[in-house]
Amino acid sequence: MDTVIRDYVFIVVSYFAEVLTDDTIPDKVARLRLAALRKLMGQLYRYKERGFGDSLLCAIAEKKGKLIIKTASKIEMERIMIPRPPHFDGNRFIPAPYSIPEEELILWSESSLKGRLIPEAFDRFFELFKIIYPEKAKIFFEEKV
Repeated sequence: MDTVIRDYVFIVVSYFAEVLTDDTIPDKVARLRLAALRKLMGQLYRYKERGFGDSLLCAIAEKKGKLIIKTASKIEMERIMIPRPPHFDGNRFIPAPYSIPEEELILWSESSLKGRLIPEAFDRFFELFKIIYPEKAKIFFEEKV
């Protein structure tokens, strides 16, 4: 088990530091990235308030942070920052571009609280759960994952 303290705040702060210390990027791009990181902090805080666990929040912070510090376009940044629902092709759900599996799991979790998921949606929810929490999936669903 990893003995390093995992906290989404520390992860995002490290990305802030990376942007602030990189004097090779234009100021406009730095401001875009810093604004996106502030927005990410707010998103993660809201997920934390709703009771989602640190492992999910840290994974989202890590994955979105990496995307943010590589992005220089406002349009691309908007695609990264606004969680998009997956596309339903009539048989299954396909993740949207820039989709973060842990964030999609949160979206499915919140959707399931509003009403029963259709079978294909439950399948996607369960697929993500098995990927993100393979050991818990074995225990909760008593099947080999």
